Amino acid sequence: MATERYHWTRELNGYHWFVLVVAALGWLFDCLDQQLFILARQPAMAELLAGTPTQARIDQAGAYATAIFLMGWAIGGLVFGVMGDRWGRAKTMIVTILMYSIFTGLSALSVGVWDFALYRFLTGLGVGGEFAVGVALVAEVMPDRARPYCLGVLQALSAIGNISAALIGMTIGTMAERGLVDSAWRPMFVVGAIPALLALVVRARLRE
Repeated sequence: MATERYHWTRELNGYHWFVLVVAALGWLFDCLDQQLFILARQPAMAELLAGTPTQARIDQAGAYATAIFLMGWAIGGLVFGVMGDRWGRAKTMIVTILMYSIFTGLSALSVGVWDFALYRFLTGLGVGGEFAVGVALVAEVMPDRARPYCLGVLQALSAIGNISAALIGMTIGTMAERGLVDSAWRPMFVVGAIPALLALVVRARLRE
């Protein structure tokens, strides 16, 4: 008699799938934001620095902005990880998604290097916090045998965020070359604000 092969997806009910999709989208959009920042960093610094900056100044300002963003990411993971235990995962996830979405969008309105860096720091808080809460939520909700597979899927789907950012960058870059938009980097951050819509779905259906 043949033994039926085990498949982890059979252990998931509708709510398990919902949690996995929400967490995966949250991390996907995190990666989208990170990659958009990498693509937009050089042109943003070139435009926001006063005068006619040298390439060395542009590189230095970009390095500072990156370091500040990563500081926010690290702090956000620590702070919102603790808050997730106290407030609940669902509430904390809503806050972090809104945070990185709103401040990504505000990055498009930057008038100087330091307000740009501030927006990136606040975005980093949300990015780091969302990942910490999303992973914890998946680990808590999923059945024991399915948990490692779900966490693997969560990480693997993040690549879609990076690919999407590259496609967005190429599309907006082409539009800028044709004169359809004045600046290539500002629209990238506007697109990065779209994940705020995910917070509405989380609020409507995600349980503590």
